[in-house]
This record gives sequence, structure tokens and C-alpha cells, in this order.
Amino acid sequence: MQITINGKATTLDQPVSVQDLLHRLGYLDHFVAVAVNQSCVLRRDFGLQFIKADDQIEILAPMAGG
Repeated sequence: MQITINGKATTLDQPVSVQDLLHRLGYLDHFVAVAVNQSCVLRRDFGLQFIKADDQIEILAPMAGG
């Protein structure tokens, strides 16, 4: 199954939840914002929202600076 994460094409073997995807990518213990197909996913819904073929996922982490 092909998806895009932060602009990079990625292949997954099976459908996964946003939570599982974040865990695989090493983000689960970090504060991040996630959008699937340009719609924000609430943190409480990470385990309920499943990634489907051709989905566009954006993972954003806050950065300090000025």
C-alpha cells in the first residue's frame, strides 16, 4: 500500500493506525501534530484513525526559534 509521509512516498505492508505509524517512525513519545489528507487528527484519535492507500500524511513537530 502506497502512502506519502511528509512528501516522501512510503510503502506499508498492511493498514495501520496513526498511532502505529508514529510508533514505527519513532514519534510516539514526542508531541507532534498529524494531518491525514489535509485534515488534522486529534491526539485522542490516533489509535482510531487508520491510514489507507494513497493517503497523504504530514507529521509536524514544534520547533523553538525566533
